Amino acid sequence: MKRISVADYIVEFFIANGITDVFGYQGGMVCHIFDSLGIYKDKINYHSCGNEQGAAFAACGYAQATGKLGVVITTSGPGFTNALTGLANAWFDSVPLMLISGQVNTKDKRRDYTLRQFGFQEIQASLMVEPIVKKVYNIELDTDIISTLDEAYKIAFTGRKGPVYLDIPINVSRERVDVSDVIKPIDLQMPIPFEAATYIDQLMSAKKPIIIAGGGIKQCCLRTEFRELVELLKIPVITTMSGVDLIPSASPYYVGYMGGTARREAGIVLKNTDFVLSLGSRMCNKAIGYNHDDFIPNAKKLIRVDVDVSEFERQLKECEEDVLADIRSFIKGALEHAKKIKGLHDHTPWVNAVKNMRKLVERIDITFGNDLVKHFTELIPEKAFLTFDVGNNLIYSEQSAIIKDETRVYASNGLGAMGYAIPSALGMAVTKTLTYVIAGDGGAQMNIQELNTISKLHLPVKILILNNHVLGHIILFQDHYLDNRRIVTTEIGNDYYSCNFAALGKAYGIRSYKIRTIEELDKYANELKDEDPLLIEFEFEDCSMLPNIHGGLDPLINGPELPEGVADKIKKIMKAVDWSLE
Repeated sequence: MKRISVADYIVEFFIANGITDVFGYQGGMVCHIFDSLGIYKDKINYHSCGNEQGAAFAACGYAQATGKLGVVITTSGPGFTNALTGLANAWFDSVPLMLISGQVNTKDKRRDYTLRQFGFQEIQASLMVEPIVKKVYNIELDTDIISTLDEAYKIAFTGRKGPVYLDIPINVSRERVDVSDVIKPIDLQMPIPFEAATYIDQLMSAKKPIIIAGGGIKQCCLRTEFRELVELLKIPVITTMSGVDLIPSASPYYVGYMGGTARREAGIVLKNTDFVLSLGSRMCNKAIGYNHDDFIPNAKKLIRVDVDVSEFERQLKECEEDVLADIRSFIKGALEHAKKIKGLHDHTPWVNAVKNMRKLVERIDITFGNDLVKHFTELIPEKAFLTFDVGNNLIYSEQSAIIKDETRVYASNGLGAMGYAIPSALGMAVTKTLTYVIAGDGGAQMNIQELNTISKLHLPVKILILNNHVLGHIILFQDHYLDNRRIVTTEIGNDYYSCNFAALGKAYGIRSYKIRTIEELDKYANELKDEDPLLIEFEFEDCSMLPNIHGGLDPLINGPELPEGVADKIKKIMKAVDWSLE
């Protein structure tokens, strides 16, 4: 046994559990914890970000990149409140994250007084954070920090992953505790395979089956297993926005992502499928549309597999069957059965029909932004992280980014937080993996201060800022619903302000360039693959985004009109898939 401070134990706990990097911002109420991080700096890295929101997003990025616990440490009061947006992002995107914020001395806490504040920078943090974390821990002098950390860690990873919060008064962090000489890592038990045979047999007996692949698969680090399952089953896959990288763009089974901002291919397949297996997708209205009758209208069965029983409170279809299961367990069971039935079902006509349909529409609805993102992602290496911000840049990227075998893609899909991409890239890049950002001029400014951290750490982050000097995604809404009244979305009339990002990048010590044509990207092909930070500002005027079909509506007759004859050809292809599997 040894006697060390609570702050020292917290850091040793992180080290024992394989956490290599933590993020935050120094402050009076967490000085002891940061001091301990300094003492152990040969075993764990701490990164001081420019703002606690950026630190929280960076911790999200680290957790997503590594599969480990993301850790963000802030002081009390404003330090804590700054981190709330990142914490909410972790909650909605099911990211395992631990926020530790300092607090005033236990004797200075407000307790049951009705006054607004007692201690300096004191805030009722637990009440504010409770709706967006799995559990709150108010640490006191008599709290067993050892069992508390163990429990908090397990909760972050158990079931549907998510954030936990620890409120630690400054005097508690310097208290001494007796701990084992060697701190053992937490053992997270893997679930046993789920009996998935019945569901896989039903899927494979359908004429036009599809799999909807959601973010839950990715959060459980199951890319390899899922791709193996798809190769065995040989049926089309539609992803959600969170799962867009689960299957490579070049796969014969890849269709695209679903939703009102998606390209038409996924919508056409959803209108024609007769059987859907949804894995780890919450099936939100953004993805399936607000009128559920329009979603998969010809499906005889929808099987929803999810670890969160609350997702089943919302029944989507009468043909729905809900399966409460850990996605790791279900896919393991599905793999075992798929190997046994390999070759017994042939869906080649259906797969070919989907491929032929995709060829018909692959160049329809393509905007300048789509071509730009496609070319940019063609230039990046096989193994890389891609992180997208929020706005039209996200739509261009999800629609047209080339997803290679080892490309991993992240965005703030649940919360939809502008300003996510740059700091999350920071968290991903500390793994020394090339990390690429695609952001718009609106979102890029929201956490622009993290360019300083990226520069000082010499991280391999490559940033493409699409600067069209407008808030393009909001303009689409204004043009559709508000008679083209573009209020606070353009620089005309000085309502909205963009900036010179190339000059700003240089001020932070990052190689930065301003370009205006797609062909100019080729000049920086080598710099896009080296180990130093890079910023490319791409100035253009277009803000169009197509097809912009409201979720659930028929993509053959909604959105911009298809070229003459294309809709009839698609209908013919889809109806031709009518054969017996018996």
